[in-house]
Order: sequence, then structure tokens, then C-alpha cells
Amino acid sequence: MQDKFEQVAVLDNFYQTSFFYPMPVVLVTTLSEDGRTNIGPYSLCFPFGIAERRAMMLISRSDSNTAINIRRSKFATLNFITDKKSYLANAVRLGYPGQTTDEKLKESIFTLVPSSRDKKEKNLQYPEIIGEAAAIMECTWEDNKEIFSYKGSSEESHFFVDYR
Repeated sequence: MQDKFEQVAVLDNFYQTSFFYPMPVVLVTTLSEDGRTNIGPYSLCFPFGIAERRAMMLISRSDSNTAINIRRSKFATLNFITDKKSYLANAVRLGYPGQTTDEKLKESIFTLVPSSRDKKEKNLQYPEIIGEAAAIMECTWEDNKEIFSYKGSSEESHFFVDYR
């Protein structure tokens, strides 16, 4: 059987270029500094510690809008979209590094709707959610080094987010 496999070079972003295994596409909505919802597409989002707590791990570039917004506001919504061709094509358009929130909102085909959090705390603003999402997880960043810490590259951020 082994002679039927083909060697593939492992490249940067191996999960997109070298490893052909389907991964969910998540549109992460966060709050920009001026309080508007920013949209960032991700595939590196995984269940984390599901037996003890409801949490997800999100891996991002440290200087991305998503990472900066999560560190500042502590909130993110994971919007799982289906594999509809127009959704995936738009997710790619929303994924260029350096795009501003304005640019992303102009490019987006998705409908933003208010947060569905049951318990909204006074004076806090939450990211809007994607109306076309098949499922959502409204999350709060768990910034506790005793629960999770990462001692890897400073170029990436690993967010441990609790969802309710």
C-alpha cells in the first residue's frame, strides 16, 4: 500500500498547502478599536479541554486584527460557515493580512446581526455574529497562564476561549 502515497513538501501554512484534510472555516468576529465588528477567516480553531470545560483554541498571527482585538476587548465570536462556494470565496477575500475593518466590511457578503448572548453585562459591547453561520460560539478570552500558556514563536498568538 505504501507505494500509492506521494511525497509532498511541507511548506509554511502546511495545513493549507501540504496537508489535504478538510478543516472547518470559521469567521471570527471581533470588535475593532472604534467598536465596529471586524471579520477574520480562520481554519486553525480546535476544541480544547472539552472534558473539563467548554473551550476552543484559536491560532492567529500576533499582529492580526483578530489577535489585537481579542487582547483588547477579550471577546470573539466563532462563526462556522458551510462550504457554500460563495461563502468560501468571500472568506478568502476577507483573509488578506493588513486589511482594515472598513475594507473587510465593504468586501463582505455576510449579514452582521447583534450578539445573541443571553446575559449581556452593562457597559460591555460584544462582536456581532454572522447571520449565515451554521453554528456560532460566543467566546471570552481566558487569559490565565495557569490554565494555558504557550512558549513558542512570538509571531503567533494562541487564544484559549471559553464559550457559553
